[in-house]
Amino acid sequence: MAECGGVDSNRSGHTMDKSITLPPDEIFRNLENAKRFAIDIGGSLTKLAYYSTVQHKVAKYDLFDHTAKEATSDKLYEISVQEEVTARLHFIKFENAYIETCLDFIKDHLVNTETKVIKATGGGAHKFKELIERKLGLKVDKEDEMTCLIKGCNFVLKNIPHEAFVYAKHADSEFRFQTTNPDIFPYLLINIGSGVSIVKVELEGSSIGGGTFWGLGALLTKTKRFDELLQLASKGQHTSVDMLVKDIYGGSYGCLGLTGDLIASSFGKSATADKEFSKEDMAKSLLHMISNDIGQLAWHPVTMHTITYSINFFTKGEVQALFLRHEGYLGAIGAFLKGAEEDSKKNE
Repeated sequence: MAECGGVDSNRSGHTMDKSITLPPDEIFRNLENAKRFAIDIGGSLTKLAYYSTVQHKVAKYDLFDHTAKEATSDKLYEISVQEEVTARLHFIKFENAYIETCLDFIKDHLVNTETKVIKATGGGAHKFKELIERKLGLKVDKEDEMTCLIKGCNFVLKNIPHEAFVYAKHADSEFRFQTTNPDIFPYLLINIGSGVSIVKVELEGSSIGGGTFWGLGALLTKTKRFDELLQLASKGQHTSVDMLVKDIYGGSYGCLGLTGDLIASSFGKSATADKEFSKEDMAKSLLHMISNDIGQLAWHPVTMHTITYSINFFTKGEVQALFLRHEGYLGAIGAFLKGAEEDSKKNE
């Protein structure tokens, strides 16, 4: 099974959950009256995971057994209202250009007099260490990025319902969610930040990733915002820019099993065609190029469709691409769990 990234906050009109309900695990019980949070700073984005409890009323009913000889009531059931407390983990992200805004949010809403340390992971945790400590007055406790990523991924796959899903663009239901399964191993985790990490037993990487798409896209379209770049790509036609197999051979190349619509050369037409290309078409071509190259840039439905197709094609249907709703926050979730476990041990 291949574990790829997740889905953007605007997928087919639905809003991605900005929080998850934590399971009734021992490590979360001592956090009820504390403010716990963790931060994951990548090359482009800062992701924050923070804890809170929600108190609410739940109606419950008890059924009466009227088969017993000593039954004294004609009631079928009795309704009672009970108070329950639910632990939740919330998520928010900031572009690194607005790291100070992120720190202001933490200072105003998450730091209290008992807070001494901030759990941080990601490459930017070292870069912004001095700024964080100066602005928040907290010690930065840096956690290994890959350890947090895997820890967070294992946690959501095992504990969070409707986290992983298969994307099928033309199906009646585009998003087919998978049930939680404690037996998740082995799996391949492909994670996109500004670069790409591929984790199985060994670690490989690539400098081509989300930052590449963003950077080249900005140069090609003069669009600086990531979401706007994806919107352009969703409206474009990559075939206007890319050279296809049929452009070279007039159709499919049967002896090699290549269909006519397969991309032979990304941006291939731009070198020979004497015309201007639209921003939308260039953004779509760039998205296809990077997605097909690394098999992962899962922040938008148009990208998930490309990834699903490319993985299915290159593995001949033997590997299934699963996407995670909260993929961008796996590192922050892992760092949060590390802190929760440490607190739990202190209170034993």
